[in-house]
Amino acid sequence: MGNVVMAIGAHIIDAELTSGMLLAKQAMAGDKIVTVALTAGERLNHPGMSNEEFREVNVASAAAFAKALGGESFVFDVPDGELFADKEIELKLAKLMREQKVTHVLYHWRNSRHKDHEQASIISRYATYYAALKTMDIDGLEAAPIKRKLYAENFEDAIGFVPFYFFDVTKAFPLWKEAIMNFYAARNSPARYVRYYEALAMERGNIIGTDYAVTFGVDECFRWVVQEYL
Repeated sequence: MGNVVMAIGAHIIDAELTSGMLLAKQAMAGDKIVTVALTAGERLNHPGMSNEEFREVNVASAAAFAKALGGESFVFDVPDGELFADKEIELKLAKLMREQKVTHVLYHWRNSRHKDHEQASIISRYATYYAALKTMDIDGLEAAPIKRKLYAENFEDAIGFVPFYFFDVTKAFPLWKEAIMNFYAARNSPARYVRYYEALAMERGNIIGTDYAVTFGVDECFRWVVQEYL
């Protein structure tokens, strides 16, 4: 069995923008892809639609993105802008990780100018801990075989973020580009999210000599490499 890669965002499209190219790469390699949005991001500016209508649009878009990668999408029922870390939501996410038998977790860096992103990072961090803790019972589910957790690069979460892992995503870029255009925000937001992440992937790719690359961070305590000789 291959890996099960879960990418977690505070809102729908967060994970798909920041981790989506790597998700596409892993999907092409045969891994299972799972996206989780802790809120639906329904309070993004969307002229002509109510929050409830836009929530439905976003949820459908997240499902379409995941389907394009052969994966699954989950959206929690928390109002956009009202995300707070607590044991209840951490255990809910941990349970999902166990149900999906997650091996790798991608989520927000801990420092952000966006409150929901900071809270999502805390929730994801402790959910990962609970999910992997073999001595903790969560509805009788077996502990998740989590191998690695990585922080995605996000322009809103840039405070103190240091790239550690670089992944060449050149071959996966077309799949991501097609899938990301399912989202209203990708097509209509004045923030021009897709253009930003395309340019960032080109810049990161230039560093390692590829057309497109994405970077992920780790906690400071894991920023070491053991080797025997030069």
